[in-house]
Amino acid sequence: MTDTYYIQRSLICDEEVFSEDRLLGMASVIVVLAEPGAGKTELLKSLAGRLGVRADKASIFRHRNSTAPSQYLVLDALDEVAKLDPSGIDAIFVKAQETGAKLVIFSSRSSEWEEAREVRIRECFGTDPKVVRLQPFDENEQKALFSHHMPDEDFSAFKSELEKFDLEPLLGNPQFLRLFADAFVESGRTFTTKQKLFEDAVRRLANVLPNGVAQKTDSTRDERISWANEVFAKLLLSGAVGVDVTDTLDEIQFPHLTSLVHSDAAVVSILDTQLFKPSDDPNKHEPVHRIVAEFCAARYLAARVDDSSDTFSLRRCMAVIAPNSVVRDELRGLLGWMAALGSQALQEAAIDLDPYAVLANGDPSQLSLPSKKRLIAGLQKVAEDDPFFRRSDVWRTFSASGFFTGEVVDVLRPLLTGREENGHLRGLLLELLEGSGAIPQLEPELCALMLDPDGSTNTRVSAHRCLISMSEHDHTADCKALISEGSKVSLNIAAKLFQTFGVSKIGRGELLDLFRKSAGLYPGRKDRRDREIGSRYFLQQLVRTLDLEDVEWLLDQLTNGLRCTCGAKAAHDCDCRNGVSKIVGLLLDRYFELRDGPYDPVKVWGWIGNLNFHGQMSAKRSAAVHVLQTDHDLRQSIQRLVLGHLTDRQEVWDTRFNSFEFQSHSGLHFQPDDWKAMADYAFETDNPGLWSVFISNHNPHRNADERGPDDLRRHLREQAREKPVFMKEWAKQNRAWEESRREWKER
Repeated sequence: MTDTYYIQRSLICDEEVFSEDRLLGMASVIVVLAEPGAGKTELLKSLAGRLGVRADKASIFRHRNSTAPSQYLVLDALDEVAKLDPSGIDAIFVKAQETGAKLVIFSSRSSEWEEAREVRIRECFGTDPKVVRLQPFDENEQKALFSHHMPDEDFSAFKSELEKFDLEPLLGNPQFLRLFADAFVESGRTFTTKQKLFEDAVRRLANVLPNGVAQKTDSTRDERISWANEVFAKLLLSGAVGVDVTDTLDEIQFPHLTSLVHSDAAVVSILDTQLFKPSDDPNKHEPVHRIVAEFCAARYLAARVDDSSDTFSLRRCMAVIAPNSVVRDELRGLLGWMAALGSQALQEAAIDLDPYAVLANGDPSQLSLPSKKRLIAGLQKVAEDDPFFRRSDVWRTFSASGFFTGEVVDVLRPLLTGREENGHLRGLLLELLEGSGAIPQLEPELCALMLDPDGSTNTRVSAHRCLISMSEHDHTADCKALISEGSKVSLNIAAKLFQTFGVSKIGRGELLDLFRKSAGLYPGRKDRRDREIGSRYFLQQLVRTLDLEDVEWLLDQLTNGLRCTCGAKAAHDCDCRNGVSKIVGLLLDRYFELRDGPYDPVKVWGWIGNLNFHGQMSAKRSAAVHVLQTDHDLRQSIQRLVLGHLTDRQEVWDTRFNSFEFQSHSGLHFQPDDWKAMADYAFETDNPGLWSVFISNHNPHRNADERGPDDLRRHLREQAREKPVFMKEWAKQNRAWEESRREWKER
């Protein structure tokens, strides 16, 4: 029975995260990229269901003789189209365009995607594709998936066991999570190596399902695993999709099961296990996932290649995997596992063909020391020929736990200390170092990389991620140096240090310096040099981690003595307070999130009074705006505090304009009830100068639904009748308005 449990996915493009629903309206051609096992197939099924169509495999779509017109087309696994036919993917693009679909969605492994294919799509469809990536599951989603898959197991214990081998980052990948969960139970809830973990997972998947169709011939679990290994190897090498249990005309994509394995009738029992899943046709079955197929196939091929009596030699095997010494894209995962499971000769052959595939797939910790050194040398050579060799796989997260032994660190050190070249190599090595036990041996080199003002952003951030795992490292000294340097990336890293270790450990003074330095990151109104989306998002993340006491202290410090220093004649021309105002605005949002009313209007005005904003903020996006707009007592108390003592009409007018209109905090803008409240306050305190500013003029051009008595004018007229001095202001303002209207008509 197919598991229909599904968690809605988030996607990312240009640092913007969005939902599945929003994705469907973003472009007419969409390409979804992700690492193996990240959930591309399930996502495409979900998207296809929303569109009312079925998701097809690209390899099957390609071999169809004819394709009916369709409004929507969803094609999965472009990467599985055989590399033996270089024109295969181009043919799929052409065939997809010929369907006339108004929306086409493709998916591919990120490591096999090339930007040149985006050019092909543009040439074929006449539009640029929207290339998006799958967001890994967060911890809550991981726990939900684990609880569904293993309802009787403890997620915390499972995660702790993975952390021992630096495999916890892989839990964002749903297929890895399921495999690890199966291995967790099969191994007795104790892991040893990544290879053993996969072996245990396969053993659990090889159990016959209770609801499976009973077979006439019994088989042992080891026999089923052996048969599945052989079947998977032949499917992957041939480019076939799955197996069929009946005679069929579709032998290329679904060969008959018994034609792949020379065994008795019991071989069909492998279809009763979780190693296979049903295809669209009830008689056809596919590997449960390509990751499982690659591991099982690698075991079969490595055993045959390393058997000196077997005619299937290493040379013959590599001729199929890498014709003309170029590894077929869809077999790079298989090659990586073969290196991890094979002999020294097999390791060297695989590394020489594709060192990155060996590192990114399988279990590189199982390589011998000479092979590890050979791998690093191979990566250096690849980077010299193609600095950006990772292609779209640069976003992928994987683990190389156990790879960096002491001897390997000595080989690695020169690559970290030399001059940084443009490309992916150094960033890749730093990513693999994260969480590694080798970090203490490289502490000086990593610290130098993080603090290097000329280093690339990725290098500096990756070095920081490595060092952050060292509790004995002097992170406070690093934070001070980063803030002193003051670049965007330095301040970002410093903010991460506060988020990790807290204000109490690093210090309030450094936190204040960080925010003051960060104020300079905000451009002026006419400054177009820095429009990078999300470039200051780290400040919002940092503010969300602060407690109330720290927030109030920062608000006091940042607004104390705040005033315009640029000499602008008007607030809308002033840019010197832009950054501070933005940061204080974030802190105010945090303050109102943490603090329940009633609020002190004197304190709040002390923080808000001298801020200067060049745009408006909605209550949906700001807690401070929401509170100030809905807490009428607080807002009107601030208005009385600022305007209540003023008696000169022009001074009141200017102050109201500057403090409660355009350039002020959006939460303080006058609302209709505020006019009446201020007029009543002025009347009660015998302040006709203040009162006169809130007289509303008669408007003969109101809409039909607004016609009728003006309640505010009527209320003020009644007040004017009670006190002659107010009647004088009333008459004066109405005469001025009539005269102004007459002059306008004459002009």
